[in-house]
Amino acid sequence: MRGKFRIAVVATMVMATISLSLGAMMASAASSGGNILPKVGNSAPVTGGTLKIVGSGDVDHLDTCCAYYTTTYEMLRMVSRQLVSYKAGYTAADIAQPVPDIATYKVSADGLTYTFTIKQGVDWDAPSGPRQVTSTDEENGIKRLCNPIQGAPPIAYWTGAIAGMKSYCTAFEALTVPTSPADQVTALNSFMSSHQISGIATPNSSTIVFTLLHPSSTFLNVMALPMSSPVPVEINQYVPASVTEEENFISDGPYTITSYTPNQSYALVKNPAWKASTDTIRHQYFDAVSVTLGESATAVQQQLQTGQADMEWDTTVPTAQVPGLVASHNPDFAADFFGGLTYLVFDVKSTTQGGALAKPAVRKALQYCVNKQHLVQVTGGPAINQAINQVLPSAMSIGYNKIDPYPTPNNTGNPAKCKSMLAAAGYPHGLKLTLAYANNPPMPAQAVALQADMAKGGVTLKLNEQPSQGAYFDFLETPSAHAKWDLAFGAWFPDWVGNGAATYFSPLFDGRGYAAGSTDYGDYNNATVDKYIDAAEDTASLKVAATNWAKADSYLMTNDPAWVPLLDQALPQFIGSTVEHAIYLPFIGGFDPTNLWVKS
Repeated sequence: MRGKFRIAVVATMVMATISLSLGAMMASAASSGGNILPKVGNSAPVTGGTLKIVGSGDVDHLDTCCAYYTTTYEMLRMVSRQLVSYKAGYTAADIAQPVPDIATYKVSADGLTYTFTIKQGVDWDAPSGPRQVTSTDEENGIKRLCNPIQGAPPIAYWTGAIAGMKSYCTAFEALTVPTSPADQVTALNSFMSSHQISGIATPNSSTIVFTLLHPSSTFLNVMALPMSSPVPVEINQYVPASVTEEENFISDGPYTITSYTPNQSYALVKNPAWKASTDTIRHQYFDAVSVTLGESATAVQQQLQTGQADMEWDTTVPTAQVPGLVASHNPDFAADFFGGLTYLVFDVKSTTQGGALAKPAVRKALQYCVNKQHLVQVTGGPAINQAINQVLPSAMSIGYNKIDPYPTPNNTGNPAKCKSMLAAAGYPHGLKLTLAYANNPPMPAQAVALQADMAKGGVTLKLNEQPSQGAYFDFLETPSAHAKWDLAFGAWFPDWVGNGAATYFSPLFDGRGYAAGSTDYGDYNNATVDKYIDAAEDTASLKVAATNWAKADSYLMTNDPAWVPLLDQALPQFIGSTVEHAIYLPFIGGFDPTNLWVKS
């Protein structure tokens, strides 16, 4: 998941495996002092009042077809429901196993057929009045994912799993899109009504059946993504992800949006169509929710600490304040290591210095040029950062096998070895490379630190600063911009934890479908890594998947590195002192707004 700062399986034995693995992971984190989480408390819920959320910028897309920021997930938790989703809680099952949300489900013995039955009483707050969510709405949500105007970024999650979806999406993405919004709507609706996905059937209004290409250990996790949400047919009258469409958002969650001013504010009230009896994972404790945008991280933090605000939106605790909050054991401070990574990506197609970065020997040498402890220091310290030496962090308990292919003392780097390896690779005078980064903390400080440390190893970095994080990632995702950078900071958060290795490898390393908008920023592709990805994804066995994810991690880092892994990061967050029962939900990268209340 691109951060904005953005399991239930076939067999009982497999469920037990993931629960035990995650339990061990959580116990290890707790014993080592890793995660810092507020006490939940056990007081009785308090109803009423307004939940006040404050932040800086807006969501990426409120339309579920393409929502992919952690910030957006916080909003969609309140206004959108899925066939299956995650409960808020700190047990292994809560973290990793999707549970029934708007539907119950059955899986065939061969793991190829998933049958979902939508609960009666799950309603939309439709303009014409409450109406039942149907299987057609769910099919509509899936069919819209690959619309040619604004599709789902990780579309391979669906096209690689659901029979017939790849061919459907190939045709849809090739559709000639008219210029006028009205004609666009007509063209999209005409395509969707005349083209079907062979692996989706809706035998009646409450039943939807998915036929998979192969057994999968992650399909339920994919269906728990907000992008897999049902979409009411009324939304088909708007251009996907347009402001007009998002201003007319239709909710089936506990809250509904009554007003939306882009980049300024949202106002939510209780959704009268929502029934608590149909929703076992969300609550409706507040009368209203207000979201105010346009504030700096410092202003947000001040409002949280003075009781003027209850939750933050897209900001985190200012880096300079983290050590003090940690040292004082502030009960409202949180830092959860749920798999967030900062890494240094190589543009493997760069032509700089004769295509130096195309050579694995050069990319191996550069591993030694980085002082990761220096980066820990300038990024808020060890309470929220840990040096990492591989792709998968420990939060990915399925497939994680700790490795360190390029060891240095305390992860401080080895400039001399970097120089000697570059010389052996044909660069005795070092390298001159361009580093891209965003003008959002902590990237500027990280860039300066990296520039100084790499110079010790004979690498001169020219800095290419982009004006904002949003513009920065758009820049990296534009193939024509590759000529303007050789190295770039990447930031990534998993789409789910536990068995979420696929949420790193598929979107970040599988270059077989590389195109504009790809999060495989460096255009990396390796046939052996692809083989391990396929073997891990084409099985319902977590054991087999784990083995192949570990092999992919080891092979990639040891033989053909696409990155320099830098930091395993926790997002330093703060919950208002007036709030009670705040439960951190890794799936949304923050506290669950539907499970807390204002203290009495």
